[in-house]
Amino acid sequence: MNKLLIAIFMLITFCGCETTHTSMKLIVNNSSHTFQIDYNNFWAKDSILTFSPGEFKYITNATKLGNHPKELPYPPCSMQPNDTLLILANNLTFIGDFTDEYRWDESISGKRATVHQCTFTITDDDFQ
Repeated sequence: MNKLLIAIFMLITFCGCETTHTSMKLIVNNSSHTFQIDYNNFWAKDSILTFSPGEFKYITNATKLGNHPKELPYPPCSMQPNDTLLILANNLTFIGDFTDEYRWDESISGKRATVHQCTFTITDDDFQ
């Protein structure tokens, strides 16, 4: 019985203190155009995502474990120089700028388990 109590105590001690930090990037299509995004980032993941008007999709979603989530640096919302994000739309040129940090909406929530979400909204003004 004592071994069981010690095992439960150790399980609570080691697992109960662990926290998480989730970082997500979301693309929202508020335009009237259907387009594709060819996204290739440093995680060696190549993805082509199709967006219809009004549709949204996460392009990154990563979770890290850590005991002190408030001390973890938040990654910037804008795309990094080693990220490749290409918009493919019929007869249209995408003029939006994913590297412009002011175009991204940022929200941070949670206490022990934090969620850092970055949202880029594409509108008709992003095409010509």
